[in-house]
Amino acid sequence: MTARTPRRALRRAGALLAAAIALPLALAGCSATAAASTLHVLAGSEVRDLEPLLDDMAAEIGVQLEFEYIGTLDGTEALLAEEDPRWDAIWFPSNRYLSLFPEGADLVQASESIMRSPVVLGLKAEAADALGWSEEAPPTWQEVVDAVERGALSYGMTSPVSSNSGFTTLVQLATAVSGTGTVLEAEDVAAAAGPLQTFAEGQELASGSSGWLVDRFMQDPTAVHGIFNYESVLEEIRVDGEPLTIIIPSDGVITSDYPFSLLAGADAETAERYDAAVEYLMREDVQERIAEETGRRTTATPPSMDAGVFELPFPNRLDTVQTLLETWVANVKKPSSMVFAIDTSGSMSGDRMAQLDEALEVLSGIGAEGTGAFLRLQPRERITFLEFADAIKSEETYDLPADPAALQAALEEIDGHIDGYEAGGGTSIYDTLAEAFAISAAGAGSGTISSIVLFTDGESNEGMDAAAFEDWYAEFLDEHPEAAGIPVFAVQFGEANRAEMEHIAALTGGRLFDATAESLAAAFREIRGYL
Repeated sequence: MTARTPRRALRRAGALLAAAIALPLALAGCSATAAASTLHVLAGSEVRDLEPLLDDMAAEIGVQLEFEYIGTLDGTEALLAEEDPRWDAIWFPSNRYLSLFPEGADLVQASESIMRSPVVLGLKAEAADALGWSEEAPPTWQEVVDAVERGALSYGMTSPVSSNSGFTTLVQLATAVSGTGTVLEAEDVAAAAGPLQTFAEGQELASGSSGWLVDRFMQDPTAVHGIFNYESVLEEIRVDGEPLTIIIPSDGVITSDYPFSLLAGADAETAERYDAAVEYLMREDVQERIAEETGRRTTATPPSMDAGVFELPFPNRLDTVQTLLETWVANVKKPSSMVFAIDTSGSMSGDRMAQLDEALEVLSGIGAEGTGAFLRLQPRERITFLEFADAIKSEETYDLPADPAALQAALEEIDGHIDGYEAGGGTSIYDTLAEAFAISAAGAGSGTISSIVLFTDGESNEGMDAAAFEDWYAEFLDEHPEAAGIPVFAVQFGEANRAEMEHIAALTGGRLFDATAESLAAAFREIRGYL
């Protein structure tokens, strides 16, 4: 019997009971086929897997949810910044970050937890066996840190600044190892910094989203022993046909409760639509379907599933969270080594250069507040800017210092360098990528997280073509195997050839970011979570 079987069996037993109770309700609603009215929802991408179920909801009760997806922390701050929010509701894995702001409670008119999933560790079976860990005999968080310290555990995790699963992992780890036995306070973060730094040494995969982290892990399961993610996500993963061993540390985790929340100020019609959607989502047959299709815990899963999970307290002060995030990005996490290949060919003239300048300010941190301040370049990081057109125009590398005054000076120098870019020339994407890989591979190692960001608004019309680059890349990996772990994050902008960009991302294990549907600055903010 696999580690997953008991949990799945419990869920199925509860689901069968719920289905028996709910069948009459489901049949009663079958005739509702009116055209859907819309609720505009700001949501975490984690709820994307509910879209088939929500399409059925629209057909049955006439309420359609139209999503705008964003990270939980970014989404919370976007909501707080809006004087007149353009959304009717929010649906993040948790509203805990929102609750830390004094005005947070006033922004929500009604809220209902639809489903639940703790953030836990999923390990390949052989790794769990080697560590002596199992679902029935889990380690403490300190034992997780100890395993990293002796080189027995490597993992992937999302960025705590951009993704709720990474943020939750960091909060629950810090809370458990702080030694206070109670809710984490800002002054406790210093005591947790040592274990956090040891823990960070085990991170070999970084991501800005929970979904892409799973994709990258599945592309090469040999890269790490396991990943931190939602229990519901981890239960669906198979490595060589075997499920992951789900490790819920014995001294506690934090469960995401996915509250579907109506924003304050909603008119009567909007509130009625919200109430109808909640009533549908909490119906016994729908709760059973959510449990079966997403693996999350719901009212259809037996209470015994939650009995073995010790729930850690979430910090109750904003300054605690900000201190924890600042400590992580500036002092604890593995430093990033980045090469930014920036197209300033002739097609970038005018407004496009202004947009590029604004987007690159994400890195220099000009005017950034809240979590945006954590996206700027941090101490210990290295960044190389390759400005290119038909050939490389300029190459500048910056090593970011720890001293605050020196760091600020370096960021201002970077901002000045970026301001000096001028449009002109053709586009040589593949020759530039070859140079970017040569630079990145020279600095790759276990002590850093290396990556390449490619920005272009056109297609390559100089130098190597796609086929020649693919041949070059294969030969380069033979000579530099360490470069196999360096992804290219490609940004599509303007008339950039999407097929060309997708091929580059897929070839290198990276991802394509589409800046044609949103601002270029928003795309760069999202990318920063992957670096």
